[in-house]
Amino acid sequence: DAASLQQADLRSVDLTIIDVSCGRDGTASCQAISQACPYGPLILLVDEDALVSAESQKLTCGNVLQLPFTSRKVINRVVKLLNHREGSVLKVGGLTLNLQTRCVHHGDATNRLTPKQTELLQVFMEHAGQTLTRKFLMATVWNTDYMGDTRTLDVHVRWLREKIEENPSAPRYLRTVRGIGYRFGAPSDD
Repeated sequence: DAASLQQADLRSVDLTIIDVSCGRDGTASCQAISQACPYGPLILLVDEDALVSAESQKLTCGNVLQLPFTSRKVINRVVKLLNHREGSVLKVGGLTLNLQTRCVHHGDATNRLTPKQTELLQVFMEHAGQTLTRKFLMATVWNTDYMGDTRTLDVHVRWLREKIEENPSAPRYLRTVRGIGYRFGAPSDD
């Protein structure tokens, strides 16, 4: 239950398997685990007749196994998720991005990102301290050299700022470099 989860020290948990095949609410269970242990991936085991909510799919990043399944399938999923975790965490200043769970952690806050937001933040974090041109970002993240409309980039940068900045209107991590692009770095890099 939620009270037990809050009391437990779950910082060292690498992966969580939630079995709701006995009729428990999968979404509520995923939400409780995600809040208590936001660092590791989740696998949700559900009954063959269960309807899996979009929220559960989002919280588990699609790691839902519906009965009937073999123990081998569960083991393979666990091995896959744990192998992908190695090297899948980036840190810059007080920000930590887990590429496997697509979660960004800043202080006590944890925010789940979309795949494209994750990819964009990964590029920024891997090039921390560098000014990245709009052309470079469009080519790297969206695989296009078309520069006629870069509103997509602007919107994604705004969404990222809402997830990583204390005040998105006065960003400290992800700053605009007028006429060029963006620069990402820890606030102490100023």
